[in-house]
Amino acid sequence: MALSKLYYVYGLDTACFYTDEENEIEKRIIKARVLKSKIKSKYKTYENKIKTLKMLNQIINNSKQDLKDLLHSNIDVCRVVREDKILDKNKNPSMKRRVSIFDSNLTRCFGLKERGFNEEILIVKVYFFDVAESIIKNGFYMKGNKYVFFSASAGQIRTKKLVAVREDLLNKYWNTLTAGLTKEKINNLGGMNINKFLAYLSLSNSGTDLWEDFDIDRCIVVDDFENTVHGVVDYIDDKTFKITRMEHDLPLAQIDGAGMILSTLSKVNFMVRLPWVKGLLAVFDFIRFIKEHNASPIVTDIYGDNHDIIKENIQIIFTKSQFKMWKYFKNWDEYKDNFKKYNCSAAKCNEEDEFSDASINYQMIQTLSDLNDDEIKELAKINNDDLCNLSSDMKTMLKVFGAVSWNNNKNGFQKCLEKYPELLSDAYSRQTLKEIKNKLEKELWSSKFNIQGKYTFVIPDLYAFCEWLFLKDENPRGLLEDGYVCCKLFKDGEKLDCLRSPHLFTEHPIRVNSTKSDWYLTNAIYISSHDFISRIVQCDK
Repeated sequence: MALSKLYYVYGLDTACFYTDEENEIEKRIIKARVLKSKIKSKYKTYENKIKTLKMLNQIINNSKQDLKDLLHSNIDVCRVVREDKILDKNKNPSMKRRVSIFDSNLTRCFGLKERGFNEEILIVKVYFFDVAESIIKNGFYMKGNKYVFFSASAGQIRTKKLVAVREDLLNKYWNTLTAGLTKEKINNLGGMNINKFLAYLSLSNSGTDLWEDFDIDRCIVVDDFENTVHGVVDYIDDKTFKITRMEHDLPLAQIDGAGMILSTLSKVNFMVRLPWVKGLLAVFDFIRFIKEHNASPIVTDIYGDNHDIIKENIQIIFTKSQFKMWKYFKNWDEYKDNFKKYNCSAAKCNEEDEFSDASINYQMIQTLSDLNDDEIKELAKINNDDLCNLSSDMKTMLKVFGAVSWNNNKNGFQKCLEKYPELLSDAYSRQTLKEIKNKLEKELWSSKFNIQGKYTFVIPDLYAFCEWLFLKDENPRGLLEDGYVCCKLFKDGEKLDCLRSPHLFTEHPIRVNSTKSDWYLTNAIYISSHDFISRIVQCDK
């Protein structure tokens, strides 16, 4: 998904925004640092060396303080990107500061050139917060164009990065990116947490594929399904911090970031992106459920309005946890009207495809505190067999090269190997095999064991969700009992270790696989609504 289209944009740092005076101070710092590196070879006596180093350190420290003071005094300055700073350190004009980004709603709106260099979007790495504050408050100029701060995703905030875009393009496409929701309206309705706003706004910058035939009129948004689950928990006293194992009732949000889509629209589960909407759309035939249970097709959306699923031909049911900014729209009709009025679009990402074998990592191994040597050898058996057969078995060679049927993103060499396995005897292939073997050995030492597992989506019991939604059952039974899951990638009755990465704590939730029901249509793993497993692996989207 979205890997075929790639765009290149500028990746700048805050030094690219220096004024002439700030740039001269930075040159002074760089010059002093260069001299420091030459001190060792230049001075033979210890006393002269120490004296000179102290002098240079004083120059560097004073210059740093001068730079900080100047940056702080220039917060209200509208900066201009320095042309000489756009190039890499080697000053090669053909090697500009290039950042690769995938196709997204933002790139589609701005009309970026695929595989070409684009100046409509900039990624800024923050080293000085005063410069970042100036950029955010005042914008900046580059090559005659005015740029303004757009957003920063949660990952970008952690790595001190921000996204800036051309002001004229943002003004033109703001309503398309936000379904007509303005900052002024948000603030008039009470405002919101700025980090959450930035994360939700950044959804338009997610790597996605356009959902061509999406119809907003075939969608509704309903409340999240929550129920009370009884089971054994470790209860922590918030005053003494004493941990007591006991039976307890806990309210659990079963539908956190998940919605439903009919199999007539999609045969696989996928992540969805709309303005202010994100989450997983799981395949489930809720029309069949209504008919077989003779249930009322009337449901109430999150704004209190009733909808007839059958008459309105509803094909997608979103949930409140997926619609991040629902509070700032009067009703669902306002959002739909804006969606169509401003030519908004829907997109897909992480669509289910082939299911390659999963590997277990050191975090999950470390929480198996009573492992003995024989059990570790058993876990490493597949890796060990691959290493032993790497020089003799053709299937193993093709597997480690990635020339296998389930690899849908093969490069040219992998495609050639798949058609002509005789290339394995080529000198290049033999040398590459040696490098792969060394890599596999290092992975094995780091407890990265290949196991008979799969990466797939975790989906709540949608049958129980429909019982709650259409039958008005406050504590629905569902199809899966406590201790059971359903995953068609494994045999019925097998015990599965249901893990997520990163591993969150010491639990390894072992569950029995039950694949007899014909309601679960995909290869995701479906979990019970009577089980604490959603708390253990934190099934939020």
